[in-house]
Amino acid sequence: MPTLSKPKHEIIANSLASGMSQADAYRAAGYVYKPANASRLCRTPSIEARVREIISERANSETKAREIGIARAALTEEWIIVRLKHVIDLSLRGLPIYDRDGQATGTFKPDLNAAIGGLKLAAKIAGLLIHRPEIGQSGAIARMTDAELGKAFLDQCTALGLPMLD
Repeated sequence: MPTLSKPKHEIIANSLASGMSQADAYRAAGYVYKPANASRLCRTPSIEARVREIISERANSETKAREIGIARAALTEEWIIVRLKHVIDLSLRGLPIYDRDGQATGTFKPDLNAAIGGLKLAAKIAGLLIHRPEIGQSGAIARMTDAELGKAFLDQCTALGLPMLD
């Protein structure tokens, strides 16, 4: 869709696509704000279609810019994983320890907190860590008796439409 034929309408469409309210978009186009007129104009099909198109164009250009940036920086999954593994290895090996004269002693001090953080991130990337938030009161299931747990299980099966086995 080309730009709207009326420049004020194009200004309103761009303003709405930028997240402005109808009142602010109406004023940005140079109109004196009257709620009914602003609402009617902003809801015209041509302006609504233009707003959707502008938002779509912006999203596409942002996606393209991000892809170009990633390509230029050579940030691939493989690169990230190799670097993460390298950081984990360095953290486990540790930094060299120096004596008072600044000479390396030949021993290393591992940074276990950094290693654990790297391992958690690697596990997350590999899909080994899954966040499972508890729904309801904390520890409610642990406090249930066997009978209450069985009833809750049957209620959930019924709610999900699962067949009941006798």
